[in-house]
Amino acid sequence: MINSESEIDREALYQEVWADPVTVVAERYGLSDVGLAKICRKLTIPLPSRGYWAKVKAGRVMKKAPLPPLKPDRTVVAPLKWLPAEVVEAKQGVKQKAESIRKCTGEIVVPGELSAPHPLISAAAKRLKRREGWEDPKGIRAAPDEVLNLQVTKDAIDRALRIADTLIKRLGDLGVRAQVDSERKRTTLEIQGISIPFSIAEHVARSRHVPTPAEIRARDRYWSNLSRRSRDEPAPRIPDFDYTPTGMFTISAGGWPGKNWRDTPRTSLETRISEVISGLFVLAEEIRVKEEETRRREEVRRQAESRYQFLKNRLENEQAEFKRLEEEARDLERANRLRVYADAVEQKARTSADGLTKEVSDWLAWVRAKADWLDPMIHVCDPIMDAPEPPKPNPYWW
Repeated sequence: MINSESEIDREALYQEVWADPVTVVAERYGLSDVGLAKICRKLTIPLPSRGYWAKVKAGRVMKKAPLPPLKPDRTVVAPLKWLPAEVVEAKQGVKQKAESIRKCTGEIVVPGELSAPHPLISAAAKRLKRREGWEDPKGIRAAPDEVLNLQVTKDAIDRALRIADTLIKRLGDLGVRAQVDSERKRTTLEIQGISIPFSIAEHVARSRHVPTPAEIRARDRYWSNLSRRSRDEPAPRIPDFDYTPTGMFTISAGGWPGKNWRDTPRTSLETRISEVISGLFVLAEEIRVKEEETRRREEVRRQAESRYQFLKNRLENEQAEFKRLEEEARDLERANRLRVYADAVEQKARTSADGLTKEVSDWLAWVRAKADWLDPMIHVCDPIMDAPEPPKPNPYWW
C-alpha cells in the first residue's frame, strides 16, 4: 500500500483509476468521485468511459487509454494523500450500515394529513401559522430560535410539517432525539452521540421586478408634490425583485461534512424519507470519523510542536550555557591578567628606593580583590560592584 503520508505521483494515480472504479479510488482519499475526476482532468489523466466497468465485469477485455505526456507547466504530483486504513474501513462500514438501516425502515409513507403530531411539530405549526410578525421579502416564515428550523412560505407550511413529523417520529423509533437549540438558532438531531444541525427549506425563485403603472404613478405623484408633503413621509419604494414560491424543498443536515436531499421534478421528498433517515445515520458516522481524524491530526500536531519546543529549548539552553562558559573563561583570563600586573607592580616596588609602601600595598590588595571578584572559580561579592543601583533623587526635594 502507498504510504498515507506521501503525495501520489501522476503515474500512480493513472494506474489506480484504471485498476478500480473512480468511486472506489476516491474513497481512499476521502473525496467524491466528482472531486477526484476534476483532479484527474487537471493532471490530464484519462478516465474509463461510462459503461467501461460493466463491460469488464461481463468478461470483455477492454483497452486502457494511454497516459498522454504532460505539459511543461503542469505538476506531476497529485495533491492527494491516502486516508489511514482504519478511516477507509470505517467508511465502508458506514455504507453497510446505511443499507441495513434502509432495509430496516422499509418504505415510509408521509400521510396526507397530520395525525397526533409530535410536540415539536405542534409547536412549529402554532408559531409558523401566526398572521403577524413576518417581514421577510421572500415570504419565508421561520423562527429557528423558537421552534423547528422550517423555512417555508405560508402555503407550504402544512407539507413541511407533515414531512418533518414523519421524519422525526421514525427517527425517534431509532433512538434519535430532535431538539431546538434556541441559543444558536437551529434544530439538532442527536444521533449516536453526534449532534447534527437539521432544517427544511423551500426554494423561492427570484426575478427582476417590473414596476407597475400604479407604482410609477405613486412614485411620480410623491416627487411632484414633495414641497407640500411632510419631510417625515417616506417615499414609495418599488422593489428590485419579485419572489415566487416554488414548493421545492431541501432537507439539509450537518455542515462540513453535510448532506442535502431535494425535491426533483421526478421524485418528491415524501418518497425518500427512508433514504433521508439512512443518510442521516451515515452522516453521523462520517462526522464521528472526521472528528476522530481531526483529533488524531491534532495529537500529531501537538506532538510535533512539543518536539519542536523541546529541541528549541535545548538549543537555547545549550547556547546560553556556552555563552556563559565563554564569559567565565574571559573573566578568568582578565583576573589572571590583573594578578600578573599586580605581581609585576609589587616586584618593582620592592626593588625601588622607597620599597613597598602602605599606599602601594593597599592598592595591590584592591587589585587582587578585584581579580578574585572576576575569577569565576572564586565566589566572592564586591561591596561596590555588586551593590544595587542607588535610587534617583526626588526632583521635588530641591
